[in-house]
Amino acid sequence: MNRKHLCALIALSLGAGAVSAQDYDSRWYIAPAVGMSHNDNERYVDSDDTEFGSLGFGRFVAENTSLDLSLDYTSRNLGSQYHYEGDLDNFALTASLRHYFTDWSWRPFLKVGLGLSEARVTDQALGYGTNRNVNPVFDAGLGFGHDLNDAVALRTELTYRYDMDDQSIPGVDHFGDWLATFGATIKLGEAAAPAAAGNTDPGTEEAKPVEQPVADCSTLDDDKDGVNNCDDKCPTSAAGEAVGADGCAQAIVIDLRGVNFAFDKSELTAESTAILDQAVDVLNRYPALKVEVAGHTDSVGTDAYNQGLSERRAKTVYDYLTGKGIAADRLSGPNGYGEAKPIDTNDTSEGRARNRRTELVKQQ
Repeated sequence: MNRKHLCALIALSLGAGAVSAQDYDSRWYIAPAVGMSHNDNERYVDSDDTEFGSLGFGRFVAENTSLDLSLDYTSRNLGSQYHYEGDLDNFALTASLRHYFTDWSWRPFLKVGLGLSEARVTDQALGYGTNRNVNPVFDAGLGFGHDLNDAVALRTELTYRYDMDDQSIPGVDHFGDWLATFGATIKLGEAAAPAAAGNTDPGTEEAKPVEQPVADCSTLDDDKDGVNNCDDKCPTSAAGEAVGADGCAQAIVIDLRGVNFAFDKSELTAESTAILDQAVDVLNRYPALKVEVAGHTDSVGTDAYNQGLSERRAKTVYDYLTGKGIAADRLSGPNGYGEAKPIDTNDTSEGRARNRRTELVKQQ
């Protein structure tokens, strides 16, 4: 693989996914890292471990997958006991995919990458000067990522690098090094606001002329609940009460599953306030509707911690609704139920994600 082909591959990879809308944080980030390289014995260097540093630039291209373009540097001293004396330095440009798993505080990931490495060999003993050669490298590894806040995350990983260098050391046609690094990702700019929901208010649609209806039960709605008298099985429902297709009172749970909070806090994110504003709209359209503000968690963590967390987050939602003009006498709670009322299994990450929720439950 020549350098032009690899650069084209990297550019194509970095651009993938940019043309479609995302529902995840796709901000670009910079990714500095430092660590150690455990060198292949056949490099004939005077130390098994040498310092390693890198600087990357990347972004998430899917909800759990990131793509980085990184430049790293490793400096080594050739070992005189092998009849060499000088330096063997490497500069590598790589493109790496990382796929993250689970929703733990420290999220594990797998990494694969490919790129080019330039080896610079300075042989002072034999007086050959500096020799440079460029070869493909392939990376595979694993690691953990941890979000400190909305913009900064820590990242530690262990990578095996296969270097197809067949020129630096006579008689050796490849090297295998282990790289252990610790670094961070620092996101650039502000998080994008959620896409505005489409206008579904029928009052904004252009009025269309209609024929005068015949005055029968299909055109009458005596209790003003939106269900005509022919289909209304509960013709005396209270004004403003939420009803179903049969005109009878309907059980309502306003699912706030998309309401998320800042890391280890009870602070609403921008995405969460957009969802709560939709709940405020529902409550304003049904002035007789009274709800309980209820918070729930998954089973990860102690019972006491989960109970307190569910109460704090329910209180945050309660305060937001009252701050938007919803009367306090229409809201019961806020109540936290901890992990006591799961709606799915806690044995999978998907099930735990459904159990971490805040709800507005209709009260009789």
